[in-house]
Amino acid sequence: MEPVTLIAAAIAIGASDGAREVTKTAISDAYSALKGWIASRYGSCGSDVEALEQEPQEELRRQLLAKKLGQAGAGDDAELLSLAQAFLEAVEDEDPALPATVGVAIRRAAVGGDVEVVNVAVDGGSGVIAEDVAAGGDLRIHGVAARGHREPPHPR
Repeated sequence: MEPVTLIAAAIAIGASDGAREVTKTAISDAYSALKGWIASRYGSCGSDVEALEQEPQEELRRQLLAKKLGQAGAGDDAELLSLAQAFLEAVEDEDPALPATVGVAIRRAAVGGDVEVVNVAVDGGSGVIAEDVAAGGDLRIHGVAARGHREPPHPR
């Protein structure tokens, strides 16, 4: 994983509902240090960090933040990478289930036959995300349980 992609993923995890609900000091401190470093060294990325915090599940927001961090030279910032890794280690130590907010994600896939996804259970996330999938046969998804998942409000 590229350093800027890892950093953007760390920001998304830190901004997720699960991280907000987990009030572990180690996670909170590590996330604050990561955000603080970005704000002090890469202020031009601040609005992208804020946008990702508003929509932490949005992959395009992560990609945009990673791109902007890369353009700003953050990919070569060893201290920033160290802070992102320290945050992810704190999450792993304190709440290892936090990053697992999607049970199955299928993106940009072309399959000559059938695709079947069954018996997926996730707490506090999305059970299945399928985007840009082409199947030569059937696409079957069943047995999905996403407990505690809150859909965003639909537009009127």
